[in-house]
Amino acid sequence: MRFKVGDRVRVTRPEGGELSAAGALFVGQLGTVADIDNPEDAPYPYAVAFDTGSRLCFAEDELTYPEDSEAVIRFPRHEENLAASESDPVHHPSHYTSHPSGIECIQITEHMNFCLGNAMKYIWRAGLKTDDPIQDIDKAIWYLQREKERLSK
Repeated sequence: MRFKVGDRVRVTRPEGGELSAAGALFVGQLGTVADIDNPEDAPYPYAVAFDTGSRLCFAEDELTYPEDSEAVIRFPRHEENLAASESDPVHHPSHYTSHPSGIECIQITEHMNFCLGNAMKYIWRAGLKTDDPIQDIDKAIWYLQREKERLSK
């Protein structure tokens, strides 16, 4: 095992390989190895905790030791985004900024196409904007089915 619990690591794309969709969201970010599973039992043995509060598992070839000269992508916590007040229904609605990771929904969805971004938006806010999380989930499914149909053509 190359890394140890407590090591600072940077997420990187493996040479000749692909990251998972979730892992791709963390490329360039720094985190700390929080736990290590047996690599024979787990294809992604390194549990990495990020400064944003998120945690995700990675394979050894998806991580490197950071170099001081490398630029690191960091998502600002939503508290830092809200300069004027905690509730800004136009620029930073609470149902998009209340995720425990501190990441605002748009910071993820702006890197997706329209249907996938909207599906993510409805999943993100399920039960937060309205009292009916089922309606949000149904809408997310509608956008995912529409994207699936587009890709099947």
